[in-house]
Amino acid sequence: MNIRYFITCICVLIGLFATAQTAEQGVLDLRNVDFSEESVPLDGEWQFFWGQLLEPGDEVSTPIDYFEFPELWNDATTRQGVKLENFGVASYRLQVLLPESSPELALTFKHLYSAGRLFVNGKEVPFCGQTGNTPSTSKPRWVPGVIELHDEVDTLNLLLQISNFQHYKGGARESIVLGAEERIDALEKETLAYDLLLAGTLIMAGLFFYGLYLFGLREKAAIFFSLFCLTFAYRMVGADDYSLQIIYPNMPWGLSMKLEYLSLFLPPAFFAMYTHYLYPFRYRFNPFYIFASLSCVFALITVVSHPLVFTRIVDAYLFLLLAGISLGGYTYFRAYQLKLGGSQYALISSLVVLVVFCYKIIIYLGAATEIEIITFIGFLGFFFFQSLILFFLFTDSLKRSKEQAEHAAKMKSDFLSMMSHEIRTPMNAVIGLSNYLLEDSPRKSQVETLNTLKFSAKNLLVIINDILDFSKIEAEKIEFEYTPVLLQGLMASLKKVFEPIAEEKNLKLVFDCDNRIPQVIRCDQTRTSQVLTNLISNAIKFTEKGVVKVKVELVAGGLHQVRLKFSVIDTGIGIPQDRQESIFQSFTQATSSTTRQFGGTGLGLTITKKLLNLQGVELKLDSEPGKGSVFSFIQAFEVVRDSMPAYSDAPQTINSYQLPVEVLLVEDNAVNIMVAEKFLKRWGAKVVVAKNGQEAIDAVGNSAFDVILMDLQMPIMDGYEAVRKIRQRGVSIPIIALTASALMEEQRKIFDAGMDAFVTKPFEPEELYQKMAQFCR
Repeated sequence: MNIRYFITCICVLIGLFATAQTAEQGVLDLRNVDFSEESVPLDGEWQFFWGQLLEPGDEVSTPIDYFEFPELWNDATTRQGVKLENFGVASYRLQVLLPESSPELALTFKHLYSAGRLFVNGKEVPFCGQTGNTPSTSKPRWVPGVIELHDEVDTLNLLLQISNFQHYKGGARESIVLGAEERIDALEKETLAYDLLLAGTLIMAGLFFYGLYLFGLREKAAIFFSLFCLTFAYRMVGADDYSLQIIYPNMPWGLSMKLEYLSLFLPPAFFAMYTHYLYPFRYRFNPFYIFASLSCVFALITVVSHPLVFTRIVDAYLFLLLAGISLGGYTYFRAYQLKLGGSQYALISSLVVLVVFCYKIIIYLGAATEIEIITFIGFLGFFFFQSLILFFLFTDSLKRSKEQAEHAAKMKSDFLSMMSHEIRTPMNAVIGLSNYLLEDSPRKSQVETLNTLKFSAKNLLVIINDILDFSKIEAEKIEFEYTPVLLQGLMASLKKVFEPIAEEKNLKLVFDCDNRIPQVIRCDQTRTSQVLTNLISNAIKFTEKGVVKVKVELVAGGLHQVRLKFSVIDTGIGIPQDRQESIFQSFTQATSSTTRQFGGTGLGLTITKKLLNLQGVELKLDSEPGKGSVFSFIQAFEVVRDSMPAYSDAPQTINSYQLPVEVLLVEDNAVNIMVAEKFLKRWGAKVVVAKNGQEAIDAVGNSAFDVILMDLQMPIMDGYEAVRKIRQRGVSIPIIALTASALMEEQRKIFDAGMDAFVTKPFEPEELYQKMAQFCR
């Protein structure tokens, strides 16, 4: 049973309750109609002349027949029993009786199948192209319009010619409507506005989701929904009301037909793929792929064939489309049952589109007249709910991406911490034993060897620290801690560190600090020292003879803030102008020969520049090959007037240290235990060793200790857990972490666990002694 007849029967039943007036035997009596209140479709029985194109005034020799208007010719029969065909020509005539007085009237129409001419009271008016008795003379032109009737008459005599040789359907589908001109004009403008607004909304939505696809997570659901919106936007203006043809009336009929049918076949294919990727359930044979493939086959037929071909297959596609909508609704229902994101909106949208689809089929088959606001609200509701679904999709994707990024960052942090531990543990042994042996009265022949060993180990440690610092800066994990700092003391410490290194190269190291600078400023001492250390180290490294000068000048001073200019000046090899930007790039030096001659990772200046940039400070360079370089930066500091940090010089030899305390050393590495015990016992400490966190807890319960030195990464129980359990027992013994990680996250975890301080391995004996002495007094 044809779906068209089924729907027509339904509409006939509905029509039993309607009161609209229809024509009978070629006459439509509208004398009792108030045109100021309503418009009337000129439907009903028109006089009908099959196979003839009558002109106004032509005499008719054949018996008058009647046929319903609007009605398709396809397999239809006239009142006299004449069976009609899809292709051919015919003339219609109707007499309309008008009321004695009425407002200015107008006719409105959309289109016919396929070419038509209209005469009103013997005068031809613009209509649907040029009729003809052959395919070559019949020229369709579908441009909806309004025909103004300015003549005051009481009768309208309409003569309509229709010829069809280009479309599978023949005859008329849309009504010709008569009404007040003002009312008709307003309705046409309203229809045009609805169509353009909906099409514009779809285009904007399509471009928006296309942008999300390009610059987002490349979600396939987004790109298919974008394509659906963009292709369906054409249907809003290029079909049904043909608003696009009103704007571009000279568009070729064949092209407009192909675009109209493509806009019927392609959007459902894209929507099917969108639904599949939105809720990708598994199927043995994916029905969405099948539906989309069949839709694309219909589209391909449209592109390569004549309208007679692709207009023939549209009814079959409507059944396929109904199956596709049912499949989408079923998918949304399954998603709703599984409580997938946005599935409730998907289910609502599927119901909305099903209603709109059925409504559009009824209109397409000519069984009802479209009410624009219903279609507009339906489509708007559908796209609104679909946008909500994509909103949930993208928020879920962003959430997953955030979780993945956080997981990746955690893995990176854990990896760096582990690598730091694994590398620093043997370095602790090398540097620790070197320090111990140097203080153990070595023979003169051994001192040079031990110093070389210690120097090489410390250089390796610098490279390790550079890589770890670079990773922290790249991840923006650097945090600045601003505390009162005695600038003169900081300069003195740096001088003490670098003076021996400069003397080894027969270089003169000069520190020039402006005496107008306040004694105490607030800064991050660690990072300021790191910046100056990198600059001074580079200056000494790349200077073979001459002077390295560190200069601090007061640029601007105030009661609460000062601006200081730090300059590191050398007489070294200099840097060519064309390489001065590249040396600040990661793992880059001025030339490859520089790397071979002087060594280094090429990270020092990168780290220095980024540390300053993070504080809003710019690092400047002035250099000339063969004459040296000047690295400088200007930074603002808060003046501190009520605090005086103490700088005390550590003893020159650790042999003089004495610390007769009881120490619990918690460490699992035998070499680290040996190194630590040697120093602790030399200082007079009594040492008890625990090789994991559980042993440390047991030891604390059995003995009283003055201080605990706690390694963090150990088998059975790590240092963090052990400290938490010790603190839970109310034990307040000072605990100093021995950590191989210098990462800020690790330092925060140390204090959060309840430890009092930390010493980074490989530890300097002086630092360990001072930390222990601080807590054991």
